[in-house]
Amino acid sequence: MTPRRHILLGLLFLSAIGILSYFTLFKTDFSLFDETQSMVAYAEDARGLRAGSPVLYAGVRWGKVVEVEPSMERPRAERVRIDIALDKPIELYGDHTVTIEATSVLGGVQLGIDPGTKDTGIVDPDRNLSAKSAPDVLASLGELVEENRGPITRTIAGIENVVDTLQGKTGTFGKLLNDEETANNLTNAIEAIKSTFDNVTALTEELRGGQGTIGKLIYDEGLYDDISTFVRGLDEFAADARALIKDAREGEGIVAALIYDKEIPERVKATLESLESAAAKIDAGEGTVARLLNDGTIADDLQAAIKGFSSTDGTLGKLLSDSEIYDNVRDLTADLADATAAIRNQEGTIGELIYDDEIVDELGRAIRVLTGGLEEQREAAPIATFLSTVFLGF
Repeated sequence: MTPRRHILLGLLFLSAIGILSYFTLFKTDFSLFDETQSMVAYAEDARGLRAGSPVLYAGVRWGKVVEVEPSMERPRAERVRIDIALDKPIELYGDHTVTIEATSVLGGVQLGIDPGTKDTGIVDPDRNLSAKSAPDVLASLGELVEENRGPITRTIAGIENVVDTLQGKTGTFGKLLNDEETANNLTNAIEAIKSTFDNVTALTEELRGGQGTIGKLIYDEGLYDDISTFVRGLDEFAADARALIKDAREGEGIVAALIYDKEIPERVKATLESLESAAAKIDAGEGTVARLLNDGTIADDLQAAIKGFSSTDGTLGKLLSDSEIYDNVRDLTADLADATAAIRNQEGTIGELIYDDEIVDELGRAIRVLTGGLEEQREAAPIATFLSTVFLGF
């Protein structure tokens, strides 16, 4: 054998050893230096768990199942022994759980260990564990279908009836899918709804622009101020009404007097009695009013007087009917109007007396001089009387 073949053979051997070492060290659970831990769990049913199945600790792959062996000699809850090999030691607490569960819906089984919570205290890891089987989704679904076979059958039959109805022209949805007239009506209805929304959009834009009555109510500040003023007026009116009611309750004001004064009802009663008595007297023909209402001669006299007014023989008749007297009265009224206008224009003596301030001042001074003279005469009167009395003695 040549040296070249020796080299090739050696390289092939080393490659085989390397591949074997790789799969041994990295593709298996082989551990050379790490500390491992072995545990035993018992279950009622393995649910397909077998040697090599993964073991998860708090959801992390932490080891594998070494062996699964049934033993009918043990109690029912412990008739399957499960040997577990863990890559590293673990801690378990008082509320820990061990569950045989499905890896996925498509198949596969694994062993899950939930360590529990620290508050419940640490338990001995060498003790035997009790494993429980998690519900199988597919099996549970099969049981559910089996238990509800009748309702499911009826539901499927109902769905078939609905499909048959949709394929025909009966029913609302069948007409919508197959009747052209119904489809056109639905299209028209959708168009009408769309037009309505367009109108609402346009109305909204007008409102935002302050157009229309509602837009002005929302955006016109002047109208807002007017409404605010009106509301404040209503508030003031309500406040006045409350004050009036309060005064009435406290016995103040006219309203309180009308409500609480005992004399007013007596006066109203007396007034009503007087009116009733007067009406009775009128019905009996007593008094002037009764005679005016019941005596026919008075009515005849009034009618004769009215005829006398309309006649041109009497004074009132002439005043009402004679055009000459009307013209004289009109001329007199016109003259009075001219005189009044002349006085307002300060024309004539009366106009100057009323509106000329100088004449008014002169009249005031004249009145004061006259008043002073009268006062002097009054004061001099006793002296004159005394002198006349003295000189009469001579």
